[in-house]
Amino acid sequence: MYISGGTVKRRRLRSVPGRAVRPTSGRVRQALFNVLRELIDDAIFIDLFAGTGSVGLEALSHGARQVCFVDHDPRALQVLRANVGYCAMAERTMLMVGTLPQALDRLAAHVQADVLFLDPPYASDLGEPTLAAVGGSSLLAPQGVVIWQHAARRLAPALMPGLALWQSRRYGNTQLSFYRSVVRP
Repeated sequence: MYISGGTVKRRRLRSVPGRAVRPTSGRVRQALFNVLRELIDDAIFIDLFAGTGSVGLEALSHGARQVCFVDHDPRALQVLRANVGYCAMAERTMLMVGTLPQALDRLAAHVQADVLFLDPPYASDLGEPTLAAVGGSSLLAPQGVVIWQHAARRLAPALMPGLALWQSRRYGNTQLSFYRSVVRP
């Protein structure tokens, strides 16, 4: 697994042994950052269910100002720390250990995201509750974007509290659903 573009392009990343952590493929990451090209420069980016950190590190490589990684798996956290160090980006990262969506309140006390990426395990039912928690919190900037990576067979709701579906893109068995923050009255 490699960083696909930006300042640390082709930097090789470590993976978590076994099948418990499924890193986002290079093809999907490249497509994601093609869509986010205009939004990522100087952005505050949150990588929920971070795993190896490949998506957040890709964001830093493409010009994000800061990335906050959130995960709770000890093996993933060990690999994530190693990957951040290997890419020499520790000064632009924050790591929060916790389960989601519960960790979002603690996270909102520290940062407000321009772009938020969530990639819960495909077999879990954590995607929609996490989207609802994000949309109902102050975690997302007023013009913020949320990207939910999920199995293509799962339908993404058009509306969530504080969020509206902007577009969806399918890459094999993976789908990226893009949400924009809805201005609250």
